[in-house]
Amino acid sequence: MKIWGLKGLLLLAGALALLPGTAQAAWLQAKTRHFTIMSDGSEAKLREFAEKLEKFDGLLRHVTGITDPEAGSPVHVYLLSSDAKVKALARNANIGGFYTTSDRFAYAVLARGMKASEYDVGAEDILFHEYTHHFMLHHFPAAYPAWYVEGFAEFFSIVKFPKDGSIQFGLIPMARAPTLVQDSPYPLKNLFARDTDGLGLRDGDRYYGTAWLLTHYYQYKADRRAEISHYLKDLTSGVPDMKLDDYFAGGIDGLEKDVKAYMRRPLAASRLIPSAVTVGEIAIGPVDPAQGALVEDELRLMHRPDTEELPGIVSAIRATAAKFPSSAYAAALLAEAEWEAEEKDASLADADRAIALDPGLSRAYASRARVLLERAQDDGREEDWKAARAAIVKANRADTEDPVPLALFYRYHAMKGGPMPEVGYDGLAKAYVLLPQRPEYRMAYVQALAFRGEYAAASRLLDPLAYSPHPSGMRDSALALKKRFDAEAAKKKGPSTAP
Repeated sequence: MKIWGLKGLLLLAGALALLPGTAQAAWLQAKTRHFTIMSDGSEAKLREFAEKLEKFDGLLRHVTGITDPEAGSPVHVYLLSSDAKVKALARNANIGGFYTTSDRFAYAVLARGMKASEYDVGAEDILFHEYTHHFMLHHFPAAYPAWYVEGFAEFFSIVKFPKDGSIQFGLIPMARAPTLVQDSPYPLKNLFARDTDGLGLRDGDRYYGTAWLLTHYYQYKADRRAEISHYLKDLTSGVPDMKLDDYFAGGIDGLEKDVKAYMRRPLAASRLIPSAVTVGEIAIGPVDPAQGALVEDELRLMHRPDTEELPGIVSAIRATAAKFPSSAYAAALLAEAEWEAEEKDASLADADRAIALDPGLSRAYASRARVLLERAQDDGREEDWKAARAAIVKANRADTEDPVPLALFYRYHAMKGGPMPEVGYDGLAKAYVLLPQRPEYRMAYVQALAFRGEYAAASRLLDPLAYSPHPSGMRDSALALKKRFDAEAAKKKGPSTAP
């Protein structure tokens, strides 16, 4: 299949405004193998969207050769009724959707409805881009260069689902096209040398667009694919003193010339036949009224609120919870909000109230455990340690796939002191496996491995954090730890005996 070149598409395309769907009062939930999706829109639209997400997951598995049907904890997707709500939640007026993690699951938030123009970055484009990161981090964690991480995600960000059931991918991300055509691609020497830190809007489009173009080039230029594979293999293996010109025919300048010529030609795209992907069951049902009434406040609580925002969030959740006095879900969420707002006694009381309403609610036991762990550390009373441990065990028994009790069990032993039991390490390892996208779980597991002297394994697990395309304090810490662990691993290995 051939599609128009970039310049031709720019000349031919026009803007088409599409109105978002009308919101409904009741929330619905769709559950699939890899996603839990909540929406206050129509059931038909929700089913269509759920099918699309499962097809997208199937596309990634088909292209990458992943046969394991599981993917850790399901990703939660929240479809809100307007862009304004998404922007307010993100505290960013320039985005139409976002992906991040809570301590229980990865989640994405976007608005229902379609983008106004193919030159916009739509909410679905963002979701596909971010889910590709999620998938890559779960199945292919390594020290990939920033341009490749972003280029791989951009390559899968524009996907079409025709009525015949097929999937079209490898399409041009038109939101990046204008700067590629008008300003030319981002210089490859700079692309290979830097991350996304400090990029303005225009240079950002050039960077992401060129990362997509280079990924697309190697996807469809089979005769050149070996060179990028060689480069990525050496880079992720830590080969020292790599010289770019040694990897590419004609050196990096020759590659840049070839890529620019490639851009001027009609570009290929791919089509996956309907039988290549199995969607599986999509179960749709109403959300409990209390949970539905709390969706947006729960998102505010999950999305790292500032300290000054917490009292207002607690008050809003408390007011809604008062309307549903028999809801264990509302009481448990209130307990979590109160914990975050440093209202520890109230948090324990509401956690206990939630447990009384539903003795099988894992998150309520987890809130109880947090308060009791802090008390035990402060007063050293054995009964508090025992009560905290009992709450953690009950939380785990109520939901063995919830990473929070698993991480709390490790924390319990670390706080109490003494030798860490093997089951403590196992619990932390499972929390990490369930949600490797959560930096805090990855970092905690890394520290545990290093404490046991497994420095090489700890260093490898740091790669996705240390070489993240996006700057952060976590990335700086990961780089420093990696350097230290590599030195410890070298000392442990001892001097080489090779002649």
